[in-house]
Amino acid sequence: MKHVKAHIVVPETSSFGLKKTMLSPETYKIHSHKNFELNYIVNGSGTRIVGDNIESFSRGDLVLLGPDLPHCWEVKSVRKGLNPECITIHFQEDFIGQNIMKSPELKPVIGLLNDSYSGIQFSGEFATKVGHIMYKMTDATNLRRLIYLFEIFEILIGAREWKVLARPGFFEDTKRTQSDKLNKVFQFIMVNFTEKVYLKDVAEICHMSPSAFCRFFESATGTTLFNYLKGVRIGYACKLLQDSEYSITSVCYQSGYNNLAHFNNQFKEICGVSPGKYRKNLKNLENQSNERV
Repeated sequence: MKHVKAHIVVPETSSFGLKKTMLSPETYKIHSHKNFELNYIVNGSGTRIVGDNIESFSRGDLVLLGPDLPHCWEVKSVRKGLNPECITIHFQEDFIGQNIMKSPELKPVIGLLNDSYSGIQFSGEFATKVGHIMYKMTDATNLRRLIYLFEIFEILIGAREWKVLARPGFFEDTKRTQSDKLNKVFQFIMVNFTEKVYLKDVAEICHMSPSAFCRFFESATGTTLFNYLKGVRIGYACKLLQDSEYSITSVCYQSGYNNLAHFNNQFKEICGVSPGKYRKNLKNLENQSNERV
């Protein structure tokens, strides 16, 4: 699992970037960039990774991401006769100028952007409204696009159906002096969580003793390293359970566990059900969705 640092180019004729993209294997790579991103799934369903959050997505998925937050969308299926597609907006926090962004009228927007450093998913009628506006933006003039973007901010500020995706603390320390150390730890875990992870190896990344590192990590994130690692592994297991070709034993080993009973116990601790029950629930949801199409 490779984490790619991407460079997003915003056209000189616009203060932000807007594009409609066909989802492909390239979009499956975990990547991050310095821009904020608003992403709307026009068609397709599969698995979304945002920070340490791994869960399913489907048509209409709307997510706002802060800078430097690792993410990807892995498409598993599409509606018959349609191609997997998304509409994406990229912008900087001061995309219309620092003085304007400091105006009191835009204070709620700054608050929204600050919350997005952990990733925010919007759902319900709010996501649908934003999706319709983003679709209209693709054929609009530059000035109309800017007006539409502020309409989107107004909708998102008032949205009631939303949730934070990444674990609190995942990247909330990006403005602190410890951020480089934490980010290196997070990246190490995301690359190596399917293997045996030793405390001493992670501590060495931060040039700390194991005991000092444990205090540092828990103080910065509110959890222990191994609770964090457990969450990442079980999140990945949930992703694998969507694919029926993997047995539960195979999912156990691919997620970094070497003991099936231990895997089952930790899975139930986090998800509230056994892996087998979780897969059965996914299948029932898929059948209900197919019946509605």
